Amino acid sequence: MKPSFKLPVLLILLGILLVACAGGNFQPVEKEYVLTTDLRNGSLVFLGVSDEINGQENPTLSAKPGERITVTLINGGMGQHDITFPEINARTGVVKEKGEAASVTFTVPEIHGEMEYYDSVSNHAELGMRGKLVVTESGEISMPMTTTISNGDPAVIAAFQKGACGSCHKIAGIPNAVGVVGPDLSDASMLAEEHMLSEGYTGAATNIEDYLHESLVDPNLFISPSCPTGACAPNVMPANLSETLTTDEINAIVNYLSGLPDGAYTESTTTGESAAPPQESDNSGNDIVRDPTDLPGPVGNREPEVVRIDLEATEVIGQLADGTTYTYWTFNDQVPGPFFRVRVGDTIEVHMKNSGSSTMNHSVDFHAVTGPGGGAVMTQTKPGEETMFTAKALNPGLYVYHCATPMVADHIANGMYGLILVEPEGGLPPVDREFYVMQGELYTAGAFGEHGHQMSDITKLLDENPEYFVFNGAVNALVDKKPLKANVGESVRIFFGVGGPNFTSSFHVIGEIFDRVYDQASLTGAPLTDVQTTLVPPGGATMVEFDLEVPGNFILVDHALSRLQRGLAGYLVVEGDPNPEIINGTPAEGSGH
Repeated sequence: MKPSFKLPVLLILLGILLVACAGGNFQPVEKEYVLTTDLRNGSLVFLGVSDEINGQENPTLSAKPGERITVTLINGGMGQHDITFPEINARTGVVKEKGEAASVTFTVPEIHGEMEYYDSVSNHAELGMRGKLVVTESGEISMPMTTTISNGDPAVIAAFQKGACGSCHKIAGIPNAVGVVGPDLSDASMLAEEHMLSEGYTGAATNIEDYLHESLVDPNLFISPSCPTGACAPNVMPANLSETLTTDEINAIVNYLSGLPDGAYTESTTTGESAAPPQESDNSGNDIVRDPTDLPGPVGNREPEVVRIDLEATEVIGQLADGTTYTYWTFNDQVPGPFFRVRVGDTIEVHMKNSGSSTMNHSVDFHAVTGPGGGAVMTQTKPGEETMFTAKALNPGLYVYHCATPMVADHIANGMYGLILVEPEGGLPPVDREFYVMQGELYTAGAFGEHGHQMSDITKLLDENPEYFVFNGAVNALVDKKPLKANVGESVRIFFGVGGPNFTSSFHVIGEIFDRVYDQASLTGAPLTDVQTTLVPPGGATMVEFDLEVPGNFILVDHALSRLQRGLAGYLVVEGDPNPEIINGTPAEGSGH
């Protein structure tokens, strides 16, 4: 479900417009443009959210020579950004967090032609965040004035248009809504009659509140008159966001944009043809799931040596669930990152690359490393570059590593975590099978199970309100994609870690008891024995071992079992002969085992 404005916010908005329209001919002295940031088809772009640039990627702005204009940037949630006009040395501040806004006001030079603007942070300009300001005597250019908004909520439409005059919007999902006319703002009491209750309206509402409620219940009642053309009529607000843009309005716009799939904005005409349908299920994502058997064998009884570790940060569109893709940030294209195995006393030589196609800087913090940032201070790596450091493995144990580039929680939530095992001298006791499993959370703009491509939602992340809990990166990754497999009579070891970034796991295997638990992943002390469920904090790990006595499907869970309904499950599939002395009976249909 897409975010939308609440009624009180809309009424405040309408009040702001009434105040703004209180004087004369309503022609603004200064022109204001408002842009946000978005990721479209793998490229970072500016996205217009005001005036005639609404919905346009890297919009071309226009102004008259000598005119004072204001350009505002709202961070849409993908990194840090600014807008720079290099020819006149004008720049907004850097917006670092989702919803944060910054503006720059300047006088347009007394020349005709084009001026470039771009994002001067990192390599974002090269990744696509750049546009033009065209200076003409009329202050106008020939450009599309229409967009399609893939949302039928009248409150959102009203917020985006603010009574757009000269703009025509088709509304996907509402066949009769051809366009929206800017309201007559000369008298608030006339608003419902003149605008909301336009010709062709078939409902019973007589005021704004009733109309909005009725429209949300039955969107087919939202029938608007023909699109306006030409100059704004008297007492009609032009289509621009005023200086009184509030924090609530900024946040609502950003939340709305974050909930849209790629391509939700498209250019339209005023002929009334049907708008493109919203994006449906998407199964085009890459397989980012790390196979639980993808880990190196034991180090064995050897002398210390130098071990090279190669990591590459990549930003990959992966398959999160059936019908749903997500933009993961990964180490080596999979979640979790590679499992590394060394022995105490080894020197690790870490080579950290960042793919040239990345939009962000990335780094790595090894919890196994003694030193500032666990190596992160030496590996803040720009796209297309490589860094390196060495460190001595001083303490045996099973340790998490993760990206430590601000905002660190965002990088981790997007998939940048893994495990490194530092074996004690002489190695670990032998077992028949070893598995690599990590738990994480994803904070998507869309609700759990919503199809299409999903982007991350920073507000949900900061509120610690995830939509998904996953093992090895995706919904049911270890159930139908890559389950753990073993045989009756074998011994099993699971290296288990929590990337997080926020939730502790109560790790449990339904139908099994851990013979040995190396609590907090401490490998030098005596293990706990006969454990049902073990706690593993975010940024922590454990090692569990048990023998297999009977066949069946044994379900890996976090025993905070509501998370099972949000994608967090795995299978240990055990084959072999039954052992009726241990368990005997007839499995019921639908047991899930």
